[in-house]
Amino acid sequence: MRECTPVSEEKQQDAAAQFWDQESVSPTHVSWMADPSVREYINASISGSPHIWPMDWFLQFLGTRRFGRALSIGCGTGPLERDLIRRGICRQVDAFDGSPGSIDIARNLAAEEGVGDHIHYYVDDFNEPKLPRNAYDIVFFHQSLHHVAKLEKLMAAILRTLRRGGLLYIDEYIGPSRFDWDDVLIAPHRALFAQMPAECRLFDLLPLPIHPVDPSEAIRSSEIMPQLARGFRLLARRDYGGTILSVFFPAIDWSRAPESLAGDLIAAEKQALADGLPPYHAIAVATPKRAPMRWLARVGYFVTPKLRRIRWEIRKRLHPDEEVKF
Repeated sequence: MRECTPVSEEKQQDAAAQFWDQESVSPTHVSWMADPSVREYINASISGSPHIWPMDWFLQFLGTRRFGRALSIGCGTGPLERDLIRRGICRQVDAFDGSPGSIDIARNLAAEEGVGDHIHYYVDDFNEPKLPRNAYDIVFFHQSLHHVAKLEKLMAAILRTLRRGGLLYIDEYIGPSRFDWDDVLIAPHRALFAQMPAECRLFDLLPLPIHPVDPSEAIRSSEIMPQLARGFRLLARRDYGGTILSVFFPAIDWSRAPESLAGDLIAAEKQALADGLPPYHAIAVATPKRAPMRWLARVGYFVTPKLRRIRWEIRKRLHPDEEVKF
């Protein structure tokens, strides 16, 4: 496991916001989910059918239940919130993101699509959320929770802001955190990558999948499910892989790749999962635990980061020349 030291939260937040401001206008990263055959594979993994999308599956899961007021954290340019209103899943949605540029686009698109009166977009910090108590019936994350450094603080805030019987919905990357990756962890991926045609590989050796520009990417992704389990009771979970696909897609020159390559990678991923590699993406639906477990969870969310900071400070004093994991 690679070691890390705490980065200035202000610098991290600014760098992430600048990256996503630019990304909202001129996307640069390759989305493995955009390929039609991969999309069908994801849908089938979640719903059992390549033609039933995740939100369709969620509607089936909900039955007749609908929500008055929802919160979307890390909304980006707002496609989820517009979909929630169009489908009648929620009557009103509050949504925030750390990227002002993304929020501007989200507001404009909501107005253009005639749902602007039902969605309130605003800029806020994932790691310092200002959430009212007992305000929401459901909270959504869509590929945003893996950008949060202060997981405990945010989870505690969600416990406070959800009304009795409320739900938490996450659709997330839950694979290795950016500091987990090393040559040992990526060895199975590199072995498979080396078998691909050389002309469609952008690298001879598959690089570690660590985003070089956005310091918030996968900051504590491997801790998402354990932290969720501390304060929430899991109602449903649907894993949908990404173990091979999400790592390989940015490293491939798709203009030179054979048409069969996406299908071959899907087959390789299915085999890798069958052989024991963990899924890197999942949808989960959860509800806050009942008292006293909910109260104990809030204490744990408060105490754990402080204990981790104390341990880090002690180790740094004892080993000043070493790079110590925070």
